[in-house]
Amino acid sequence: MPRKIAIIGAGIAGLASAISLSNELTPKLSDLEIIVYERSKELSTAGGAISLTPIAQRHLDDLGVLSKLNQMGPEAGVEVDTIDLFALNSGRRLGPLRLTASKDAGCDNYKGRRVKRISLALAMVAAIEDLPKVSILYGKKLTGGNTTDDGATLIFDDGTSASADLALGCDGVHSPTRTRIVDPGNESKYSGVSFVQSITSAVNASQPTRSETTSLHIGRHGSILTSYCDPNREKLFVAAVLKVNEILIERYYAALEGDAAAQNSMKMSLRYLVRTQSNNSRSPALRKMVDHAEDWALCPVYQVRPGRPWHRGRIMLLGDAAHAMPPRDESTTHALEDAIIFSRTLSHNIGQPIANSFQEFECERRAFIDNAFDESFHLWQRNQDLAASLNYLKDPMSPISRPASPDVNVERIPPLSVPLPMNDSFSDLSVCSLTQEYLGSHGII
Repeated sequence: MPRKIAIIGAGIAGLASAISLSNELTPKLSDLEIIVYERSKELSTAGGAISLTPIAQRHLDDLGVLSKLNQMGPEAGVEVDTIDLFALNSGRRLGPLRLTASKDAGCDNYKGRRVKRISLALAMVAAIEDLPKVSILYGKKLTGGNTTDDGATLIFDDGTSASADLALGCDGVHSPTRTRIVDPGNESKYSGVSFVQSITSAVNASQPTRSETTSLHIGRHGSILTSYCDPNREKLFVAAVLKVNEILIERYYAALEGDAAAQNSMKMSLRYLVRTQSNNSRSPALRKMVDHAEDWALCPVYQVRPGRPWHRGRIMLLGDAAHAMPPRDESTTHALEDAIIFSRTLSHNIGQPIANSFQEFECERRAFIDNAFDESFHLWQRNQDLAASLNYLKDPMSPISRPASPDVNVERIPPLSVPLPMNDSFSDLSVCSLTQEYLGSHGII
């Protein structure tokens, strides 16, 4: 049984793994030591606001994180159970998309939540501070390492190294743990879609918003999402979901390494991209929100090839490092589930070779993840094909629905002739692709 565990990456997967492993193993191993190695010198504020499904909220509650998050006042985010849908060009309200978890998911008491990524990270770190077996080291950028059946060695760019009985690669879609140790050469692939996003003051947007919490403005060439991310409704998250050329992405990252002038110039370019979309809208409120947002960031969506190795020797990949999805599924829920299931598997197999836990975990997760990847890929591909073939059609003019699936409950609203959708996935790209799939298949866009 591993007593010294190294976790590479202090993102959601890494922090959740540290908490879950401590909860599961501390009662069984008095000499347990868990160290999280984070490449940044402090917690990253990148990523803007994220969405938590009801299932993700339940997992965070199980980990003891949700109570920490709820104590953060305005930074705790805002609960969301409905996304209001609008046609981008005409401004017509299409109806609500109701968010719900599967009946058997045990999430009846939980809603979705929009929260800033840094707020969730701080809540997870607060939970870790209550765990004496866990520590976090910052400024540890992984550059290489090796692993055998007996342990793992990690090498960092500051010239130091670390050894562990078990190492978990939780370092995201561009994971060096994956590309340099577990599956060399398995680089992430750009999906062709990016978020251009900002968080701005809702006070500056003098026009009233059109939704209690979250609205999505659907267009043929892109969509714009706006959402409050605090209970006092003082902060607005604004994001455009667009096809962005890789050349712009390269220039964006080059600008981040440049001086203030280069960074400001790139922010203005991103702002122009979003304003180009919002200027097509007849909604004064939407245009006002985009106009007042200034600090724009580019967040490309990447994916990892499915069917590749998740482990080697004493190293296991979790979360996006193992299976970043095409633009549909909410990776936060997958990351939390990976952390919890792996920790319980390891605890269940205490005293057994680690290889047994690796195999059992993969048997538990591989088919589910592969199926989720396939569904995401095919849905997104259909969405792209529809967008290419239906550009000539008019703006949406009727309410929307989508066919029922085992995880989707559909209810009929009496004043309307078409049932409105409910969905248990709360990622912004999931909502976009599912909605556009329906609109296109019914000739609405």
